Amino acid sequence: MQSKMRLSKFNMIELLKAPQYKGFLSGFQARQFARGNLVSSPDQQSNEVFIVVSGRLRIFLSYEGKEFTLCFLEPGDLFSTHTRVMIEACKEATIMAISVARFREEVVRFPEVSLVMTGILGQVLGGTLDVIEGIMFHDVRYRLVEFLLSLADEQGKQTEAGTEFECDLNMEEISLLIGTTRQTASSLLNTLIKDGHLVRLGRGRYRVPEPDVLRGLLEGDDD
Repeated sequence: MQSKMRLSKFNMIELLKAPQYKGFLSGFQARQFARGNLVSSPDQQSNEVFIVVSGRLRIFLSYEGKEFTLCFLEPGDLFSTHTRVMIEACKEATIMAISVARFREEVVRFPEVSLVMTGILGQVLGGTLDVIEGIMFHDVRYRLVEFLLSLADEQGKQTEAGTEFECDLNMEEISLLIGTTRQTASSLLNTLIKDGHLVRLGRGRYRVPEPDVLRGLLEGDDD
C-alpha cells in the first residue's frame, strides 16, 4: 500500500528545471485556492493539466453523501481536472494549469514528459485499487496500521529505539484517508500508543519500536 502522502515519486517542478525542458512551463497559468475550496469536480467543464506548486490537494470520490479519499497531491505532483474525481485544497494552495490541448502540444515538443505521465497514472490506479481493497476486505484498524507502516517504510529513519517517521496530516485528513470518522481514527491511534505499538515523539512525529510486531497486527485482522 502507498502511504498516499505523495501521489508520485516524481517532482515535476524539479524535473522541469532541467535545461532540456526550458520553455515547457511558459503556457501554464498560476491559480490560488483557499483551504476548503474545490479545484475541480466531475461537473466542471474545464479540461486542464496542472502542477501543484504549494499546499496540499485531496483527491476523492463522493457518492451518496460518502467520501472516499484516493490520495493527496503535494508540491511537484501533476494531475488533470478531466476526471470523475473531486479535488479539494486541504490548505492554501497554488497550482500552475494549462489546457489539455496546449499540454499535448508541449508534450510533442518534450516527449520525455509523457513517460513520466505514464508512471503517475499507474500510481493513481494503484492507489485507487488500494482504497477499494481496503474498504471491501479490511477493517479500520487494519487500514490505519497499514498506513502507518507504509509511512515508516517510505520515509522512516532507523534508530536504536525503532523506526522514526513524520506525518504532517492532521487527524481529520488521516480519518478521510482510511475511510472512518475523526473520533474513530483518534481512538485507534491512541490505542496503538497505549499498547506500545507506536510512540508519539511530538507533533506529527512517531516511532514504531518494533515494526514486525506492528505488522503482525495485520494478520487475521480482516472483516
